[in-house]
Amino acid sequence: MILEKIKGMGFDSSKRTFMVAVHVFCSMSKLTWEKKVHAYMKWGLSEDQVSEAFGKNPWIMACSEEKILLAMEFFVNKMGLKPSDVLSNPVIIMLSLEKRIIPRSLVYQTLASKGLFKKELKLFVRMLKAPEEKFLMEYVKRYENEVPDLMKLYHMSGLMAVPN
Repeated sequence: MILEKIKGMGFDSSKRTFMVAVHVFCSMSKLTWEKKVHAYMKWGLSEDQVSEAFGKNPWIMACSEEKILLAMEFFVNKMGLKPSDVLSNPVIIMLSLEKRIIPRSLVYQTLASKGLFKKELKLFVRMLKAPEEKFLMEYVKRYENEVPDLMKLYHMSGLMAVPN
C-alpha cells in the first residue's frame, strides 16, 4: 500500500529517490506528515506545491516541523524570498540554520550591499549549497580586498548563531 502511494506521487521505483521517499514516508505517522505539510501551508503554499517539492527532494519531509517553520521564517522574513522560491530549491530547507544558512546569508547580504554582485535567487542558493572550501574561495577570499573583515564576519556570525 505504501509503495503504491509513493508510486502514485510520481516516483519512479527504479530510481534512488523512490527508496528515499519510502524511507521518509514510513519514518513518521500520518499525523506527523500532515503537521509538516501544514507547516509549509502556513506560508501560503499549496499541498500540491509541497508534494512537488517532496518529489524533487524527499528529505524535505524528514525535517522536523519546527525546522521547517524556522527555515521558512528565515528565508521569507529575513531574506525576502517567496515561499515558492524556497520550495523550488528544497535542499536549502535541510541545511543548518546556525552553521550554514545564517553565516552565508550574512556574506551574501554584505557583498550585495557593497555592490559586488546583484541579489539573485540562483546565486544565493548556489552560495548556500557550495561545499565549505569552494564557498570560502569564491565568496569570502575572493572579496577580501573589497571587504577586509569578511572572513571574520563569516566566522563570527556562525558562532553567534549557535544557541547557548
